[in-house]
Amino acid sequence: MDIVAVLSSLGSLALLGWIVIAVVQLRLQYLQRREEIVLRLYESLFSEPLTRAYWRVQTWPFADHAAFLAGASLEDWVAFDQVATYYETMGVLHDRGVASLALLDELLTGSVFEAWDRCAPIVAGERARTATPQKYAAFERLVGLLESHLAERGVARPGAG
Repeated sequence: MDIVAVLSSLGSLALLGWIVIAVVQLRLQYLQRREEIVLRLYESLFSEPLTRAYWRVQTWPFADHAAFLAGASLEDWVAFDQVATYYETMGVLHDRGVASLALLDELLTGSVFEAWDRCAPIVAGERARTATPQKYAAFERLVGLLESHLAERGVARPGAG
């Protein structure tokens, strides 16, 4: 075999190698970008308005939708919408393949169950009142997926007891 053929083959192999490296780097960059989106949204959980809304939901006296309708102030409605919409968005990101269940488990497991336990009766009532069964469905799916994810690992659901 002559030197020209060897160099030509090596050049082709080098080009293929660089293409493979570029594809791998693009894939890693894509995964990193998806995580950045989730982490950026996660940071808003620590913003003062969302933190206040979260704790308002956690401490309100409403046990069911009827009590909520009868006694909720505008601030209670706003807090409910902020909290439920935040977790709905996280659920949509998972549904769309942007947020992995493992990442959402690491970030949200405690708070998502606490929020759902307080919001579920209101969500059910609002679905019936507004005839929108899909309202906050991604939030509810996320809770179910995280429950299953924890069960597969033999971990008890926070707040269950």
